[in-house]
Amino acid sequence: MKDYIVFIQDLLIGRNEEFDNADKKRIRLIRHKDNRKEKIIDGKKYSNSLFDLYLYEHDVFLSYQSEQVKKRFKDVDYIVSFIGEEGISSRFVGVFKNNGVLKEIEDYNGEVQAKFDFSELDGFKLLKERVVIDWNNPVSWLQGFNNKMPVIRIDRGLQENNIPVFTRFEDVVLNYNQLKLIFESNNKEWKAKLESCNCIYLILDKLTGKQYVGSTYNTKGIWGRWEIYANTGHGFDKDLQELINNDAAYAQKYFQWCILETLPLKILEEHAIDRESLYKRKFGTREFGYNNN
Repeated sequence: MKDYIVFIQDLLIGRNEEFDNADKKRIRLIRHKDNRKEKIIDGKKYSNSLFDLYLYEHDVFLSYQSEQVKKRFKDVDYIVSFIGEEGISSRFVGVFKNNGVLKEIEDYNGEVQAKFDFSELDGFKLLKERVVIDWNNPVSWLQGFNNKMPVIRIDRGLQENNIPVFTRFEDVVLNYNQLKLIFESNNKEWKAKLESCNCIYLILDKLTGKQYVGSTYNTKGIWGRWEIYANTGHGFDKDLQELINNDAAYAQKYFQWCILETLPLKILEEHAIDRESLYKRKFGTREFGYNNN
């Protein structure tokens, strides 16, 4: 009796004519799973996980994917790309065409590294980020297309209409475009969650590394305060407002919101401010960030 419903190979066929007609011997399945604390990508150091890079610095993730040992992709025309999750589960993130080597980078353990020109193929949007497979032979991160990989689930994916799917308050990380979309669309799921509690939040300036810690303490919860940020970018916080006055697109380019701690919806203002002050001391945002009080 079969213990699977379908293979990823079955789902990929019939969605892009160019891919369907390709020589399957020249297609590889690639699983990205890199637990190094520090990664060098395009000559820069990154401490983010691959998952975070994919979600929040997508161009950096694509650069990471494009840097490969040259000889391993010599006879490869297409890659089917996955990000490794728990155990051997792997999430499908796209099909890419190999347009050749852009440049050789350097020798790595005696093997020539190269930066490849990978361009994403159309037709796989319905599957992208939603299909999760079990990766056969986890030791081998690069495998032939004919090595059948069973689909273990199809879920909501990571984003819907360019808005991250809400999972947990601890997982909330939003750039300004995402924050603005949530409020402009009056997203019901996000609104229900953000109206259910207050919080201590942090705004990161990704250009300078400086941070701003704030708190919410109103009957509309996080939603009531963050709506002001969605409308202005700065929420009328003095230092943030000054940055945007000097560059109207500053929030869009550099600001990122996250939740540090949830608070009761009926919390007293003084209690919320006490918690806010604690985090300001923890992160040094009065001395080194954008907090002035």
